[in-house]
Parts: sequence; C-alpha cells; structure tokens
Amino acid sequence: MFLLITYDVRADRTELYKRFLLRYLTHEQNSVFAGDLTESEYRKLVAGLLKIAIPEDRILQFKARNRHNIEAAILSKNAGNGALEEKSLIHHSMNATII
Repeated sequence: MFLLITYDVRADRTELYKRFLLRYLTHEQNSVFAGDLTESEYRKLVAGLLKIAIPEDRILQFKARNRHNIEAAILSKNAGNGALEEKSLIHHSMNATII
C-alpha cells in the first residue's frame, strides 16, 4: 500500500514523530512522510503511533492500495512568469503497466 502521513503536534513532540516515521516512510517536508508499506509494516506503524500519540496530537493519513492509484507532484510558482508549475515526484511513481 502507499501511505502519506502528516502530523500537527506541539513543537517539543515533532522530533519524536520524525524519528519514528523515518523507520517506515520517506521524509518529504516538515511533518509530511510518504512511502510504500506492507500490511505488516502498516500494522507496526499504527501500533507505534498508538504508543507515542497523546490526545492533543493530530495525525492525518492518506492510504492507497498502490502507487498506480495516485499521482504525487510539487506545485511551485515560477519566478520568471509567475505561473504555477507541476513537477512530478519521481520517487513516488512507478513505470509499470497493470494488465
């Protein structure tokens, strides 16, 4: 499965989440992590989050069966003409055909 997780926690707790999520996912930016997991890895991740989370923490996840079901891209404003450009995140795409 493909998983994207982001969190909103007190500043003193961000490093705790970062260290934990790096065991399973790629650090994309600040509190955003993404990657492929097996069902077993996902269960371990959820069990670990259960141990470190407190009621005030907000954790948001987006889950897809595989990478073929999503497109990931960075949107950035072009310094020259001010247009919004879409740049594909290569490490979140797979060049395979499903038959």
